[in-house]
Amino acid sequence: MMTSELLAAYHAAHYQVQDPQGAFTLRTDSPSPELAALLRTRGHNCAAFITACNPHSWPLSEAENASAQQQLAAELAQYGYTTIPAIGLDPAGEWQGEASFLVPGLDLENAKSLGEQYAQNAILWADAETAVPQLVVLAG
Repeated sequence: MMTSELLAAYHAAHYQVQDPQGAFTLRTDSPSPELAALLRTRGHNCAAFITACNPHSWPLSEAENASAQQQLAAELAQYGYTTIPAIGLDPAGEWQGEASFLVPGLDLENAKSLGEQYAQNAILWADAETAVPQLVVLAG
């Protein structure tokens, strides 16, 4: 269940994209010139930041999270998406970073569907026009 504390943690998180062309950090509701440039360069009109780790924010072991991430990566590749390694970080250091992906070209409906499939509370999504990552809450 989504609590106000959990929602605040998602908004406070730093979403680091480990792009080989240059790492950058996304923040909810903040324009990202780096994301805009990446989408423009790659010819995509949107992107999603998604993970399969810690379903419903319930901590799993490193092995379970790694397995879930591998499954998500394989599914995204099957649908023809390129993934960029990423990690969701707590700037206060209270919770461990979550391996994630930035997925250029993953539209909102498919991103939400994958987030729900992997039992996530929320995803980040941005269109290329504004390049402002929005927190999209999936769980009640």
